Amino acid sequence: MGKKTVGLLLAAMLAVTACSNNGDGGSSNGSKEQPAANTGSEKSGTGDAGTTANEAVTYNFGRNMDPNNDNVAKLEKITGETLANNRWIQLFKEKLNIDVKYKMLSDSTSYDQKLKLAMASDDLPDMFQVTSTSDLKQLMEAGALQEMGPLYDQYGSDLLKSIIEKETKRVFEPATQDGKIYAIPMKMPSTNGYNHLWIREDWLTKLGLERPKTMDDVHAIAKAFAAQDPDGNGKADTLGLEIDSDFRYNLQGLFWGYGAYPNPSNWIEKDGKVVRGAVQPEMKEPLQLLQTMFKEGLLDKEFGSKDNNKAMESVVAGKTGMFYGPHWMAFTIDKLRQNDPNAKWIVVPLPTKDGGPATIPLTISTDGYMVVKKGTKHPENLVKMFNVYVDALYGESAEFEKYGFGDGVDNIWQMAPVYTLDPMMDLEVHKQMKQAIADGTTDQLTGTAKSIYKNIKDGMWTMDMMFGPKDTPFAFVAASYPDRIMWNAYMGAPTATEVTRGSSMDELIVTTLTSIIQGKTEVGAGFDKMVDEWNKLGGTKVTEEVNAALGK
Repeated sequence: MGKKTVGLLLAAMLAVTACSNNGDGGSSNGSKEQPAANTGSEKSGTGDAGTTANEAVTYNFGRNMDPNNDNVAKLEKITGETLANNRWIQLFKEKLNIDVKYKMLSDSTSYDQKLKLAMASDDLPDMFQVTSTSDLKQLMEAGALQEMGPLYDQYGSDLLKSIIEKETKRVFEPATQDGKIYAIPMKMPSTNGYNHLWIREDWLTKLGLERPKTMDDVHAIAKAFAAQDPDGNGKADTLGLEIDSDFRYNLQGLFWGYGAYPNPSNWIEKDGKVVRGAVQPEMKEPLQLLQTMFKEGLLDKEFGSKDNNKAMESVVAGKTGMFYGPHWMAFTIDKLRQNDPNAKWIVVPLPTKDGGPATIPLTISTDGYMVVKKGTKHPENLVKMFNVYVDALYGESAEFEKYGFGDGVDNIWQMAPVYTLDPMMDLEVHKQMKQAIADGTTDQLTGTAKSIYKNIKDGMWTMDMMFGPKDTPFAFVAASYPDRIMWNAYMGAPTATEVTRGSSMDELIVTTLTSIIQGKTEVGAGFDKMVDEWNKLGGTKVTEEVNAALGK
């Protein structure tokens, strides 16, 4: 539910050797044993094959998780549990006779760096998370990983497969090398990729404005918010629209309103080929709008040097009444509500140039992939751990209030050594609560919806703002998913040319687009010049490589 970790950095190739016996209840790895043979008594996805371990075993794990984050600290304070020893660790011990010891455990930036060092020094954990598709590709090419496809097919439960494959088996594309699958996706809701338009409704009401349907409406509202003193302090100190240095991500929804796709990961189908959205001519109109708004004083003049957290300080301070962002931005604007309880925020369907429905570009979402170092004993246990995990959250005897959100702590689901979420979970919560509220049957809610609704009734405004029945992010998701979705045309690792030239190519795009918005570069000629330089720098070659990889 949080922002998915990104960081496509390159890794060194590595050799692989087995590590020594852990001496803690069983072999951590210790040999180059092949997967346990199928005895004939284990059926695919059923019975003991997916729920019990063959013997006591200890694994060293690597996880991209900050052990000092607020939720972890709260869990320890309330229950005494830690990341190293909590209800999930105990569940895997009870169900599978598996002991988990963390070899690598840190926040995303540090974790990626530690993983690269472990790759280079041949000191990988037994089982570990990989968040970068380029790292995953290097590991597969180096022969460092256990093939997982046959083990997933044999041991994966029907429930696990239904969750991971719900948005098609394309989720395995980044984990596939020469037709073989080497990792288990940590599936997440792809609806995390939505970018919503958030507006101060109390400001709209005060200024007599209607909700926006077109991009002209957005422009007009931004003008009013900047010029008509919506906060009533008699000073010209408000802005029309939040923008920050990562506008290609955080302001995507504005570009989508013109059929433009600026995110660096956006590959789209066009004229029978796959092309990068950020260099298509459809980008010019939204850039022209932003340049106009910048010149009119509707945007922060210093946006180019501010990240999202810094730029959103103006929203929290009650000085900016409109921004684009994902559904979890409710947690940020809740800080404003604590200072100003009268601040009323809504999410509206994305405005477009002509007022019609927007097309939403999404990538089949994961929080990376779990892999097994080649030579690790009983690699099928990784699949079994996933089986136990999904059963605890979504099975017939699921205990979501214990393993999802419990004891007053958010995101307990994320404190396991492996995790994956039903990609429809958030959307189904919204739909179930909306129907139950309409029918007066909220006392009959079950599972995740029951847990979220209880949080709302207990005063958790953020949950109501995200999942509530009206004027919320998921009200828009429900009206547009999956009919208005355009799935990413390419989900693989960076190509050979992008590995060597990608940073320079991306810097050219960021620098030029920022300069255009700031009015330093003319939109038409400046954008065309950038595209020409991008192609010469490697864009043409990268595009050819991507299309070749897709067989186009």
